[in-house]
Amino acid sequence: MDLVSTVTNAVVVGAVGAILGVMVRGLRGEVRGDIASLRIEVRQDIAELRTEVRQDIAELRRELGDVRSDLTQVALVVGAHTKAERGR
Repeated sequence: MDLVSTVTNAVVVGAVGAILGVMVRGLRGEVRGDIASLRIEVRQDIAELRTEVRQDIAELRRELGDVRSDLTQVALVVGAHTKAERGR
């Protein structure tokens, strides 16, 4: 009787181990797929952010150029001189 229960327990433990092994292998593949898709998504997000930052920097440079132009116009109206002109 002990031999039968031992063999039965061994078969059950072996079957459960095999089932768990198959499940873990399937989950491992799913996790790898999820990580790969997450990497793609993160790379796309980074690319979008880079584009947005570049556009913002370009806009800021244009605005700064406009401000410089406006300041130059104001300086010319009030008669400001450059450092080279003042030293003469």
